[in-house]
Amino acid sequence: MDYNRDEIRKQYKDLFEYSLDLIYAIDFDGNFLDANDLTLITFGYEYDDFLKCSIADFLEDEDLKRAYQVSKELMKTGKQSKVDEYKIRTSNGDKIYVDFYAIPLKKDGKIYGLLGIGKNITERKKAEHNLLESEEKFKAIYKEGPIPVYIWRFIDGDFILIDYNNAAANFTENSVSNYLGYKATEIHKDRKDILEDLHQCFSQKTHIHRQMKYEFKSIKKKKFLSVNYSYLSPDIVLVHTEDITERLEAIEKSKDSEIKYRKMINNLDVGFYQVTLDGIMLNHNPAHNIILDYDVDESLIGKKVTDFWQNPELRDAYVKDILTKGFAKNYVCQALTKGGKNVVVQLNSHLMRDKEGKAYGIEGTFIDITEKFELEKKLKDSERKFRRLYENTPYSIALINSSGIIVDCNPTLEVMIGYDKSELIGKNFTKLPIITERSMPIIVEAFKKFVKGVQVHRIDLQIQHKNGTLIWANLQASIIKIKNKTFVQAILTDIRARKEAESLIETELEKLKELDNLRKNLISRVSHELKTPLVSICGGSELLLDVYKDQFNKEPLEILELIEKGGKRLRFLVDNLIDISRVEYGKMKLKKENNNLSKVIYDVIHELMYLIKDRKLNVYVSLPDNLVLSFDKIRLEQVIMNLLSNAIKNTPPEGNISIDLKIVNNSALLSIKDTGIGLTQKEMDLLFTRFGKLERSGEGFEYIDIQGSGLGLYITKEIIDLHNGEIRAESPGRNKGSNFIVKLPLG
Repeated sequence: MDYNRDEIRKQYKDLFEYSLDLIYAIDFDGNFLDANDLTLITFGYEYDDFLKCSIADFLEDEDLKRAYQVSKELMKTGKQSKVDEYKIRTSNGDKIYVDFYAIPLKKDGKIYGLLGIGKNITERKKAEHNLLESEEKFKAIYKEGPIPVYIWRFIDGDFILIDYNNAAANFTENSVSNYLGYKATEIHKDRKDILEDLHQCFSQKTHIHRQMKYEFKSIKKKKFLSVNYSYLSPDIVLVHTEDITERLEAIEKSKDSEIKYRKMINNLDVGFYQVTLDGIMLNHNPAHNIILDYDVDESLIGKKVTDFWQNPELRDAYVKDILTKGFAKNYVCQALTKGGKNVVVQLNSHLMRDKEGKAYGIEGTFIDITEKFELEKKLKDSERKFRRLYENTPYSIALINSSGIIVDCNPTLEVMIGYDKSELIGKNFTKLPIITERSMPIIVEAFKKFVKGVQVHRIDLQIQHKNGTLIWANLQASIIKIKNKTFVQAILTDIRARKEAESLIETELEKLKELDNLRKNLISRVSHELKTPLVSICGGSELLLDVYKDQFNKEPLEILELIEKGGKRLRFLVDNLIDISRVEYGKMKLKKENNNLSKVIYDVIHELMYLIKDRKLNVYVSLPDNLVLSFDKIRLEQVIMNLLSNAIKNTPPEGNISIDLKIVNNSALLSIKDTGIGLTQKEMDLLFTRFGKLERSGEGFEYIDIQGSGLGLYITKEIIDLHNGEIRAESPGRNKGSNFIVKLPLG
């Protein structure tokens, strides 16, 4: 019979979608038909792969036989199977333990498969295993425990008392020490039931609980005991004995009224409790469990009520107060739920007395007031903080109702507009002379939007002081709820200083724009005007030196050479100024074509060789023979000339300069590295700025050529940027050299 996944998932929707258990469906051959997400995660499979498996893939032989037996029994009876434990083998080979039970899947009255429901108990099994292997650790824990514990060892068919804890010594007034090493048949020769319990616990390796009346002959006392026998491998029986005499006596006393009140308290929607004076739970109702997050049917009788108090030490004062007054009314304390969650409860309780009038316990009711308590606390804190902020904030605040009436304002507003609070409260803000005629429509429209909950951005407007002075203010507002009433909270900020500053800034910006335009025009005109006479000066001096050099004596020849050098330097500066002007006006254009970058670099090195030799520098060159890419040859020569001449100027005699060109990640990478004066971080920040000339002089810097305008690197960067390239400088610091790196795209 085909498995209808949608039908089954609809029928068992809560199990498949919300259950924290493992849910699966199989046929009677053990093949999986369906599974919830938790099952897939636990077994380590994707859904489609899991449906290709059967239970034989996960169970060992013995467990597999049991599983098939359960299937046969379920098919025969049609009833839910009992819970059984299985060891599962997951996809990665791990072993987990699961408690499973199954219910039949039927269609048209016929059983065609089963729905398995399981709980992963691996962690519990590990805990049990660890507990069994931790005898020494357990001894250290049990020794100081509050409940008397006795340890018996099985030897030659009898049990020997080998140890006991401090609570046992105190409980027996240390008489138990007299029996250490004795056999159980000697100590309990007249208590056959105790001997039988010891043997049953040991032979069946199980846990046994008994309540019994026991006479301590050595101290001549009779007690009612709650006794727990626990087996510890390989030969130990642990016996816990708790004195429940007072509890049972109190329970006995409460039986007379139990029937009378049970029905009533079970129907209460508030928590009900009865406890002994020392805090042992005698009775409680379902609402008690609901408030403290316990199962409704779970019995808490016998538990210590201090387990439910966040601060158990406060209970003594609470009990003392009840013993004094006979009752406690609306007592608020903090309690703990089963899961450890903090809740606030309100207790109303009184003493319980026996027929003789003697107090033997406390009875009362309680309610969960956590939400109310937190709300009140938050409200008080909020009101206190708001009032403090409201009164002391530097902002002017007014509270206006939906009709436009001012209901409150802070002192800052009074100072800002010159009106007392009494002159504002109860007045419609539109009727006050504070709002100027120009600003009134803006504010009224904004107020309508505020009341409707529409978000309105901050508004700059003018308001009028009581003395007639106009004040620039910024208005922002928000909707707030106070006791279910809607108010607009208007906040005004005095922005006169800001407005004055904005006006001043606008004026200064206009002046700066005029000055900048004047500067640009001046640079452009002056540089072009200087170009013409420079051509005459440079051309004339070059002609005299080339053609008539032999006709001059030494002194006029030196003067002529100075004129030529000065003219060239001035022409270089003018060319740079013209380039600056082109950059600023966006008129620097490139004439790009394919060129051999290596040859351009060699040409620049050759042109500057006279300087290199003059300063006795070592130049190391590593260039490919032919690296062709598209660039403006003249502009790139200008870049390389500038970078290399800078390296020459800033490197001491007999220093080193390395020039390296290579291809990295589809880019040409040029490096010009020197062993010169180096750069500080501050200097590197200025390098590529306009007129960013570095002023470096003093002892040790005599070799530096300090001539220059500071425009070269700025123009260099602009040229590289126009080539869609990058340029950067690196330096370890002063006197550690510099490295200028240029990156140009190959494509």
